[in-house]
Amino acid sequence: MFGSKERKIEKMVQKAKWDKLNKMLLKADADTRLLIAQECQKAQDPGVNSILSLLIRDGDKRVRIAAIKSMGVTGRNHEVAQLEWVLSNTPADETDVIEAVHEALPKLRNKK
Repeated sequence: MFGSKERKIEKMVQKAKWDKLNKMLLKADADTRLLIAQECQKAQDPGVNSILSLLIRDGDKRVRIAAIKSMGVTGRNHEVAQLEWVLSNTPADETDVIEAVHEALPKLRNKK
């Protein structure tokens, strides 16, 4: 279903094409945003966190969770505040989002 789109996003992440991914996000449907959030986990460039910063506030819960998990892998200590913001602005009934934040935060703390 996503073969060529998935490969395109994968290459953009590998080549750190954050501006192009930002533009793609403007028109992307939820499934594409989800793919971007998942692929960002593989990035070696710290610029990926600008994309993830947008996606952790996405309207689709699946996208938010994937972005939070990716940020837990790629982020550094200064992304802690963003995840704490998500935590304080997430309704208590969204336990899966809260759980993702709680899993990501320890990975980020003291990571430079």
